[in-house]
Amino acid sequence: MAKITRKEFLKRSGTLAAGACALATVPACGLLDEPEMRVCTVGELEAAGTFVGKFNRKQIFLTYLDDELTIFSLVCTHKKCTVKWEENEELFACPCHEGTYDKLGRVIDGPPPRPLNRFKYEIRGEEIWVLNTFV
Repeated sequence: MAKITRKEFLKRSGTLAAGACALATVPACGLLDEPEMRVCTVGELEAAGTFVGKFNRKQIFLTYLDDELTIFSLVCTHKKCTVKWEENEELFACPCHEGTYDKLGRVIDGPPPRPLNRFKYEIRGEEIWVLNTFV
């Protein structure tokens, strides 16, 4: 293995770091979160009753609660595992540490420190758009 001078090492390290920073700022790399995204149509959600989709590489859950659209993040607030909607029991269950949330996203049992996050959304014509902001 060839030895390099301190000056050459710093030069190479700086070039590598600059390249990594440049890549991290390119949206096409998929490293940045989208500010908003179309998820589904109102008709698709109404036909199914619930809808599971993805937003910024994480699963989300759309449903109507008291006739109002609600979009939950399916990321557990404890250790960031993906929770699952258990329709028969009307709760969200985390497979990692047995945390559970009710249908409103409130903690029922287990270690989660707070409720599931809810996303803001917009209805644009017939399309449902999730916004990268929590309610």
